[in-house]
Amino acid sequence: MMSRKRRATGTIDKLNPALKETVDQMLLSGQTYREICEYLAENEIKLTQASVCRYARRFLTSANELRIAQENFRMILTETDRYPDLDPAEAILRLASQKAFDALSLINEESWTETDPEKIISNATALARAVAYKKRTDTSVKSDEEIALNKNQTLLYENLKRDNPRLYNELCEFIKREKAKAREKHE
Repeated sequence: MMSRKRRATGTIDKLNPALKETVDQMLLSGQTYREICEYLAENEIKLTQASVCRYARRFLTSANELRIAQENFRMILTETDRYPDLDPAEAILRLASQKAFDALSLINEESWTETDPEKIISNATALARAVAYKKRTDTSVKSDEEIALNKNQTLLYENLKRDNPRLYNELCEFIKREKAKAREKHE
């Protein structure tokens, strides 16, 4: 079962948003804990450097995780821009697969012996299932789209034949000519 993270409730977390944002920016810009303590003291908040350090660890970890997530999202957008027909879910699966392969390539021989083989197989199987499910879903959607398209096409032809037989006959002749041209190209 997944454990939920408790919400941080330290002194800095409870500051008014503008003051907290300034502290966050000070941390991101590399200012020292002492400078941050002095800034907070100027705003009538007394904290030790150790308290600021604990907050900084949590904050910078979250900021780094957010940066990584944004970079991954940027990579997905780049892929979908480069390949417009690529489904975002497919791009995510590709990214996840690449990250998994990268992680596997970095594992040294000793770590392989320490790692539970069932866990590796389970995770690899889950990834393969996700890819297979995605392909099966895409095929199903395409089949449904083709069925709908064929029904609409049939309805269009029936209405055209009834309401404008001359145009219907011209269309049929045009389709026959195009099919003949396509056969000639393949022969």
